Amino acid sequence: MNDDPRSVVRESIAVEAPIAEAFRVFTEHCHAWWPHSYRLGSAERTDVVLQPRVGGLWYERTADGIECGWGIVQVWQPPARLALSWQIGRGFVPDADPRRASRVDVTFTESGADSTTVTVVHSQLQRHGDGWTDMAEAVSGERGWGGILRSYAEVVAGHCA
Repeated sequence: MNDDPRSVVRESIAVEAPIAEAFRVFTEHCHAWWPHSYRLGSAERTDVVLQPRVGGLWYERTADGIECGWGIVQVWQPPARLALSWQIGRGFVPDADPRRASRVDVTFTESGADSTTVTVVHSQLQRHGDGWTDMAEAVSGERGWGGILRSYAEVVAGHCA
């Protein structure tokens, strides 16, 4: 086990939406809020799919018809919790080996009648092997989960306007 604090990235954001709507936008509209330049395939990304069940796939679809796996749904507890494996290796390439997958836990906490706090905890980054700290740096901060969650919040605001 790795106790290195860099093996866990945590980001939160408050959105002005009821918890069920915040969960729905996160899970059903990934393509709208995931930055369009962030893709695994070589062609333009046309969709991000998150199948709504434990064992469901999380993947991107590109204009050339290719589906690139991102991970598998580990926990599905709407509207409060979702966990995904992150089967994207260093250098942002698909890695189908679940032994090298990190984990993304997303919690939705009601913070008012029409307000929800969304927290992403990306953990087990050391499972990516040598150079895992590069992955930890890539998914933290503005270009990582911080910026991705701000993009998500903008889409939530548009859905709830």
